[in-house]
Amino acid sequence: MDDEKVSKQNEAVSNLPALVQEELKKLENFTGTIEIPLPAPVAPATENAEPAAESVPADAPAKTGGDENASPLSEEDFSDFEQLLWGGNMPDAPAVNFGDEYVVVEGTELPPDAAQAKMDDIVAAIKTVEDPELMLNVYDLGLIYRLDRLKNGDVEIDMTVTAPSCPVAGLMPKQAAEAVSKVDGVGKVTVTLVWEPAWTIDKMTDDAKLALNMF
Repeated sequence: MDDEKVSKQNEAVSNLPALVQEELKKLENFTGTIEIPLPAPVAPATENAEPAAESVPADAPAKTGGDENASPLSEEDFSDFEQLLWGGNMPDAPAVNFGDEYVVVEGTELPPDAAQAKMDDIVAAIKTVEDPELMLNVYDLGLIYRLDRLKNGDVEIDMTVTAPSCPVAGLMPKQAAEAVSKVDGVGKVTVTLVWEPAWTIDKMTDDAKLALNMF
């Protein structure tokens, strides 16, 4: 690609609305394929005006370049940007922003004489919860910072996410609480989302690093 084309591309990006530039930054490390349908420009309606039919020959060249009469992109046009990243199937999860206090509680307290679950069974349940972006379980990713089984059978978990801007920060704590609460011999499960210390790749197990080809 020659310098003139590169210069035109850089100019085109710099002229994009700030909102579009912000969303494009989210794709800097994205390695998949995504189609983002942009809204078609709609001409302003005039009173008593009949819609004009336009006939375009089949062999007519495609129009290129921007339309100066097109409506500018608004924030509403990108309100479902995260859903687009998830192929239109954004998981149903509460929106949790960086620094928000977020606690999920599932299950009920055990009777005093009830048998309690083994720690291995609790860990196995947590490993059924995967980070949907990396497709690895949250335990091997090193997202579980604290896992305590109390004397009465209740379980307390502190966990984090891989990035402050994680779009499913509210999803994985809920999934972890639900998974552990289903284990026989587990009482009330409390999962707290923590932000410090920040997650780093050195917290992953060797199995997770091998899966991501980080050796």
